[in-house]
Amino acid sequence: MRYLLVVVMLFCGVTLGKAFAADELEPGLKAEYFDMGDAVEDFPADAAIKDKKPTVTRVEKQVNVEGTTDKWPGTELTSHFYARWTGVIKIAKDGKYKFITSSDDGSRLFIDGKQVVDNGGLHAMEEKDGDVELKTGNHDIKIEFFENDGDHGCVVSWEPAGGAKQVIPADVLFHKK
Repeated sequence: MRYLLVVVMLFCGVTLGKAFAADELEPGLKAEYFDMGDAVEDFPADAAIKDKKPTVTRVEKQVNVEGTTDKWPGTELTSHFYARWTGVIKIAKDGKYKFITSSDDGSRLFIDGKQVVDNGGLHAMEEKDGDVELKTGNHDIKIEFFENDGDHGCVVSWEPAGGAKQVIPADVLFHKK
């Protein structure tokens, strides 16, 4: 009887632990914007922003800003800035996924710490893509973008396994509390 009680307690603990872990995710990606002050011609090294406080930090449903010369939505930034979105992407089924960044200037996308898309450099709106095999479940996602001067924009899309190209939908993007 004591053994059965221990097994039931362990099962409940594991089940509750998984439930609590799932509850730690909230909708949207964590977005951090850094005013770099001077020209930004490439992605800043981690050391360059390690001790730098973001100008703006917020949660965003998607990364979907078409090319513009106006201020970046919700900020005072127009040039010389770096943005980073981090969180989790929920994958519904195993398969090959294509990720696409369209940006002016540079952008790149990482899944589970591995670079999938490299759209770096100084350029007008340009699209680059990369494929990755993903299993069902949660995967870490990081998107980086930098703007030097002039027009700017960044749109992140995907072609899910068996699906058509679309901006990554908000209902698969989350961040940790």
